[in-house]
This record gives sequence, C-alpha cells and structure tokens, in this order.
Amino acid sequence: MYAPASYEHVAQAGDFAYVAGQVSRDVAGNLVGPGNATEQAAQVYRNIDAILRHIGAKRDQVVKITTYLVDPADSAAAAAQRKAFFGAHRPPHTGLIVAALGGPEVKLEVELVVYTPR
Repeated sequence: MYAPASYEHVAQAGDFAYVAGQVSRDVAGNLVGPGNATEQAAQVYRNIDAILRHIGAKRDQVVKITTYLVDPADSAAAAAQRKAFFGAHRPPHTGLIVAALGGPEVKLEVELVVYTPR
C-alpha cells in the first residue's frame, strides 16, 4: 500500500479498527482510473483488502462503511464494486455526496469500521 507521510491507514481501538478513507492510489501513490468511478472503486477495494489482511480481519468483520462521492451519478458504479467485494455480507452503509475530495480527479473515498475482537 502507498504509505502517505501525514496519516496511517488504520488504527486499532479496543475491539475495533478504524480504516481511514481510501482513495484509488496504487502502491506508488499514483491515482488509478482518473475520471472513472468504476476503476477507482475497484482500486479502493483492493486497498481495503490489503488493510484487512494486514490487521488479520475478514470482510465479514466490517461493521460500517461510509462512501463519499463527488458525483451522484457514480453511485451505481461504487455500489456495484462494494457488493462485488463483500458478496453476501451487507454491512451498514452510508453514502454522502460532497463538493470535493483530495483532488479534482478523485471521484470517491471509502472508510470502514471493522470489528476485531482481541
């Protein structure tokens, strides 16, 4: 995963892990899929998969998802990738439309809460 200097991707607090908002950066920090919500969402969920593996969690331990979109028209693309990633598991989800994210080319960001009993 790309390791930004200004924050950590995940923090453990008791029996929960809080995953910072993930955008479609690859391991080198390059944005994947500029202007394409489907490609960006796919990369976001690849990043989330890496984080879950890193903390020893499974997808069905995700208990909350928040998706931020800058264009409501991208909602279906983001939802399709979310559903493909989680399969039958359907954690609670909140979708928000915002004016902007980390740059004009970033179309979505996804954050999670994961139950990780110790």
